[in-house]
Amino acid sequence: MGKVYFIILDGAADRPVKMLSNRTPLKAARKPHLDSLACRGQQSMIKILPEGFVPESDSGAMALLGYDPMNYYCGRGMLESLGVGVGLDYKYHAGFRINFATLNEKRSNLLDRRVARGLSAEELQELTSEIVNGVRLDNSEKVRFHLHTFGSFRGILSFYSDEISLTGNVSNTDPAYRKEGFFSIPVENYPSALLPCKAKDESKASENTARLVNLFSKQCMEILGSSQVNRKRILEGKMPANCILVRDGGSSRIQMPDFKERYGKTLSIFGQLPCEKALAQLIGAHFYYTWSFDKQGDGVYLRDLAKVLYQDESDIVFCHLKGPDEPGHDKEPFKKVEAIEIIDQYFIGEIRRNLTGSDRVVVTCDHATPCELGVHSDDAVPLLLYGSGISKDSSISFDEKSAECGSCPVKEATKIMDYIKG
Repeated sequence: MGKVYFIILDGAADRPVKMLSNRTPLKAARKPHLDSLACRGQQSMIKILPEGFVPESDSGAMALLGYDPMNYYCGRGMLESLGVGVGLDYKYHAGFRINFATLNEKRSNLLDRRVARGLSAEELQELTSEIVNGVRLDNSEKVRFHLHTFGSFRGILSFYSDEISLTGNVSNTDPAYRKEGFFSIPVENYPSALLPCKAKDESKASENTARLVNLFSKQCMEILGSSQVNRKRILEGKMPANCILVRDGGSSRIQMPDFKERYGKTLSIFGQLPCEKALAQLIGAHFYYTWSFDKQGDGVYLRDLAKVLYQDESDIVFCHLKGPDEPGHDKEPFKKVEAIEIIDQYFIGEIRRNLTGSDRVVVTCDHATPCELGVHSDDAVPLLLYGSGISKDSSISFDEKSAECGSCPVKEATKIMDYIKG
């Protein structure tokens, strides 16, 4: 068998959208290359996680690579911290995802969880520097923190100490997600207020961490409230980034089986997130950062990325494309259609031109991001398989409805790798 191209269209799966004549974005998109693969391959609808558990990109990738998140997942915050390599040599550690967000003038209502995705790279780094230089967790410095930010509003917060016990088992301050074990579950009609962080067990570590998160959040609000960056943004009629939302805590150190030993294949992962880098480290894969989020619609970038995958020497190349996800979060179906079409034209088209008769292609999603919800869901997502040894079914298009009628026997994300490894 030749190479396997494992392509993840982040959040592309959806539900029928009224503005798209009750079609999903995948159905509405003009995507001749994906549809050509579908006509010559087989499809099914797969569940990424068990019913009621909503995947994120990290747990989704873990499942798609054949590792059951119900057994191996340790929380997004821990994976993100591992990916940036901060504080892991300390006895105690807790990692979290953060968003810069916007509260109203009275700081009582949450106006936007992502500052309308409007922070420039320079603004984000200046605000980060103000927080790093201004926050004081305690006078003795028994607990330290690290803040790594990226992608216009995102970040990773790590607390670490050799003396003060810490844990990721605390609640989220982000009202849009409820913490259940290591997973965060989207909350419908969530309250528009910054929540206090609370201990989720009776341990001293949980009490310590909740106190630190609340202290950090309070000081961040004070620092950001007086920031010149935000004063300028307000004068320009823009939303200020005046608070931090904290979620997805994790602290457990996990061991995962080596990918090559498990499947007999070498693996390269191409992604944009520190948690993906961490996953690669945990399973012995090669990892390569692709370009930043604002390049996802750049056709030249997508075509060049496809060429990099073709040149990579691993048996399996796993590539995460962020493009369709953010329009789903922003409830913009036409932009989601456009993102899918650009990926098809420049990325999938280039992949097709370089395929050999012994290669295989896998196309799927790490989760659904329905435009009607604006958040991830536990909906099933389409799976397309094409190439050497893959029999053809009656599919004529890569979309949810066609996949429902496909003949592929794979119905769970964790089963794909066993099916296609050859």
